[in-house]
Amino acid sequence: MNISNKGQIFGIIAIVLAALQVVLVIVSWLLSAAMPDLMVRSLLGSEGFRWFFGHFAENLSNSVLVDILLLVIGGGAVVKSGLLVAVRRSFSKQQILYLEKAGLWTVFIELVAFAVVIILLTAVPHAVLLSVTGHLFPSSFSESIIPIVAFILLVCSLTFGVVSGHLTSIGAAFNTMTYGIKACSWFLPLYILAVELFKSMVFVFPQLAM
Repeated sequence: MNISNKGQIFGIIAIVLAALQVVLVIVSWLLSAAMPDLMVRSLLGSEGFRWFFGHFAENLSNSVLVDILLLVIGGGAVVKSGLLVAVRRSFSKQQILYLEKAGLWTVFIELVAFAVVIILLTAVPHAVLLSVTGHLFPSSFSESIIPIVAFILLVCSLTFGVVSGHLTSIGAAFNTMTYGIKACSWFLPLYILAVELFKSMVFVFPQLAM
């Protein structure tokens, strides 16, 4: 799928989400006026205006967005550094360059080291990432799984890129870190529209939050 086709599809999705937001505003006003017993709040009333403008940024600032951005950075680095291609070639028994092979071995050693550290922080008695009651779920570890995975992906990707010779400058390394964000930039407008639509539905129909 080329860039123009992607833009067309994502643009249509954005229009649909925006249209649904407008429909929700109108429906909330009609239902609150015609059937007050339904406990429906209007987005066109004073309370609705205060909520929409006062909680707009708050609705968007949640851990889900942070986790997605971290995974996008880590995943984009895996692609941009050439690590993903090298792993595919290795598993398919295709020929890879000597430096790429050295980079894969370096990444393997890093993964083993990360695994050892995580085990020491979670599996031993009184491990620091366990909860107060000694459980793994929920705990500090369970709440930080996605940041840990993203960090490991990023470190391994940068290491592979440097060892394999794909990343030869600080600028190239930084571009690798931002590649995922650029490739998934289409996601941000859709995220804003989708989250605001969902939060608006919860505001209009408080029963959904129960």
